[in-house]
Amino acid sequence: MMKSRTWKRVLAAVCAGVAAVSMAACGGGGTDSTAKDGVIINSVMNSTTQASLNYNPFSSTALTGVVGALYEPLFYMNNLKDDPTKLEPLMGKSYTISDDAKTIDVTIRDGEKWSDGEPYTAEDVAYTFNLLNSNKALNTGGFAGSAKALSDTEVRITLDNSESVNALSYLSGTMIVPKHVWEKIDDPVTYTNKDAVGSGPFTVKGGNFSPTAYTFKKNPYYWDEGKPEIDGVRYVLITGGTQASQNALTAGDVDWMSAIFPNMDDVLSGYPDIQTVDVPSSQMAFMTCSNKELGCSGPITDPAVRKAIYYALDRNQINKLALNGQYSELAGSLYPYGQFTKYASDDVPDSPIPGKGRTDEAVKILEDAGYTKGDDGIYQKDGVKLSIKVAVMSDVSDWINTINVASQQLAKIGIDLHADQMSSNEWTQAMQQGQFEMSIYGLWVAGAEPWMFYNQFYATASTAAVGKSAWPNYARYSNKTVDDALNVINATTDVATKKSEYEKIQTQVFEDMPYIPILRQSGLSEMWSDKVTGWPTNDNVYANPQTWANPDLGIVLKNLKVKK
Repeated sequence: MMKSRTWKRVLAAVCAGVAAVSMAACGGGGTDSTAKDGVIINSVMNSTTQASLNYNPFSSTALTGVVGALYEPLFYMNNLKDDPTKLEPLMGKSYTISDDAKTIDVTIRDGEKWSDGEPYTAEDVAYTFNLLNSNKALNTGGFAGSAKALSDTEVRITLDNSESVNALSYLSGTMIVPKHVWEKIDDPVTYTNKDAVGSGPFTVKGGNFSPTAYTFKKNPYYWDEGKPEIDGVRYVLITGGTQASQNALTAGDVDWMSAIFPNMDDVLSGYPDIQTVDVPSSQMAFMTCSNKELGCSGPITDPAVRKAIYYALDRNQINKLALNGQYSELAGSLYPYGQFTKYASDDVPDSPIPGKGRTDEAVKILEDAGYTKGDDGIYQKDGVKLSIKVAVMSDVSDWINTINVASQQLAKIGIDLHADQMSSNEWTQAMQQGQFEMSIYGLWVAGAEPWMFYNQFYATASTAAVGKSAWPNYARYSNKTVDDALNVINATTDVATKKSEYEKIQTQVFEDMPYIPILRQSGLSEMWSDKVTGWPTNDNVYANPQTWANPDLGIVLKNLKVKK
């Protein structure tokens, strides 16, 4: 039987699988359910724990939707396009980057306003970049330079060094904030920004917040005339894992979700109003605390152990048994394919990784490194067994299933691998502080070039000693060859030079394997189309449709059209 939503159906099923959300907070299912407030799109928090109010766009713990819905950069970079370097105008109209990649001149739209009605000018842009430069804790993008307003609509950004790749990232990844608000803040690092004033398509004014659901409403001063058509977006907390997510979607409690369910096609076959779109997503890997010099410990600090695990994994079997066959191949150097293929090296092994495991190769690596099998069948060296714990959130079934399948495969070559399940908060703390041997996570691909990917996860500058917060280089990896190549790539516009340096990086990280590649995640998203149109489709991915992607989520929401 084909299923759709009605108000009575949604009211009866409201909050099934949605944790502790009041009836009033949940109230949007079909069109009738939002008659009072207009059309409100229900999406999901990128969290499995209750939310703390934080609308600070520079904070790593900012709530889902803050970046993209409340705040926007000057330009938008679509990382799924063939050429993501072609930035799309938002509040920025045009830009010019100098030949030496040290000066960026930007022209912004004239006569536009912040969500509180105050004028948005080049002074706000200059203030934002200078604020980041003077506050290291806010400056997660690594901006180093200064900015000056040349007029109400013109601003010049001067970089301390040549940065051909980062220049585009600063334009498309820096959320601009209003000077008239932020210059009065004593501590912008701890500021939770309760009454957020932004330039995005939505605003906190007229919305509401609770730890299990919060709502943003349409920004009446938004620069893109006639947008958004919807009246708001509500983010709800879903706990209970995969089944709860499936229930919330099919019951109509959530309009927009990015999740994979067992037997996905069968589950959705009876819901003609639920459309799906799939894009390549994060690169699923076993993260290792790999660096002894920074305080990592245990057998996983040995590159031979990491490489043995890499070769022993049968990825075809993992995909079939743990991941519903939804994941795809990737490179042994975790090189981000797709639009970045022109910089990939054919000389680096395993590009892409074979699906079948290679146990003979794994055993040879261990024995050549001096490991011997004990009576229990587990390899050991110097009295230390190859017994490794994998930190994992207790409610992420895909990850747990992957570990369980991998543990059976590795047991056959003498490695004991087992899941160490923990709460979301415990897992996050362990990852940031380096309090883990191995973990499982996705390495996301972003930016105009693969430089952004490698700079995030492999650069010495983005790591720290165990016990101190490292983000996002969780492996605490540090290698001079990689650092030097990253510096050369960012300082040149010559494609041949970049390609040569990328090959050095790919070769080195494949050899060191601080992140052990598994498979590339499916970026599957599900959207109800009964009350709005305009969602991204497989034929028109005008923005990343995954609910956690930012600022893409704002691009998607503002382009939805209400069905009449």
